[in-house]
Amino acid sequence: MRDPMSTASSPGFDPAAVQGKYAEERAKRVFESRGVLQDLTDDRFTHYLRDPFTPFVDRAPISTDVDVAIVGAGIAGVVLGAKLRAAGIERICLIDKAGGIGGTWYWNRYPGVCCDVESYIYMPLLEEMDYIPSSRYAAGDEIRRHLDAIAHRHDLVDGALFHTGVETSAWSDGLGSWVLRTDRADTITARYLVHAVGILNLMQLPRIPGMEQFRGTSFHTARWDYEQTGGSPDDPRLTRLSDKVVAIVGAGASAVQAVPALAESSKHLYVFQRTPSAIGVRDNRPTPDHFGEQLPSGWQRARMENFSAVMLGREVARDVTDDGWTHHMARVANPAFEPAMSADEMLLAAESFDYAVME
Repeated sequence: MRDPMSTASSPGFDPAAVQGKYAEERAKRVFESRGVLQDLTDDRFTHYLRDPFTPFVDRAPISTDVDVAIVGAGIAGVVLGAKLRAAGIERICLIDKAGGIGGTWYWNRYPGVCCDVESYIYMPLLEEMDYIPSSRYAAGDEIRRHLDAIAHRHDLVDGALFHTGVETSAWSDGLGSWVLRTDRADTITARYLVHAVGILNLMQLPRIPGMEQFRGTSFHTARWDYEQTGGSPDDPRLTRLSDKVVAIVGAGASAVQAVPALAESSKHLYVFQRTPSAIGVRDNRPTPDHFGEQLPSGWQRARMENFSAVMLGREVARDVTDDGWTHHMARVANPAFEPAMSADEMLLAAESFDYAVME
């Protein structure tokens, strides 16, 4: 295939046809009731929010004063807590609705869950933890265990409040502190308050007429129920589905990862797909035995900065990551335009490259 960036005047595809197809697919997704979600506080649907991984334990309300309260115990909250602890901050309190450490990776434990960003740059504090990921793109449970190890090493777990949601936070001039109140009647005062709640923490269910009448087992991928399916995050053999007909709604990244185990294990699998998704090469592989040999000090930060530079369209001597992000997404986001190009030519050139990637 010729380089789609070589000229904007002859893109090598029919722009009108492609735009027509995009419009056709968009019409399936954009309509009057689009975005109408199920109210998960409705008693008929609260079971979707149940934590299937950690039992809820009743406890008495607490009242405590800390230096830093961190709302969220995912990557951001754990890394911040570790850095603060290393800086000598003693009184740190992580607060999370989950039953433990991990954030996105706590909740998403469906079979096949995997990160699409190279593990050597995605998993934090590898050098400090003296840890090398087992594969190029780490499985979700490996990421969760790594975050848990960071939290335990920096003594962030014992003082954390899990299965706890912050309902209000207000600054008190009199106390010179933030006052937080939780859904378990706790009162926490904190000199500093940090929100590390992430962007993938809210589970969403579309409002499908009649779904409250379904009497079978149903759950969200972000609350995978291995008691119903069999298997585990480390074992994709879903042994309790051999006589079950299963339906999965959606065909995005989560479905793409879960479908192989469901198809292999169930009596029959129906996949409900509204709009076809792009399919790329996963290209995952075990980390070579020699990867960790003689790595220089600061190797992970250097690797992160190299990746960021490529994604920003900057020149680098070598693309260290060398994967779909740096080959495709970097050029879609920051195409290499010719100085004489008009705005329309720039847009067409970017569209041409994106079309080539999709093809």
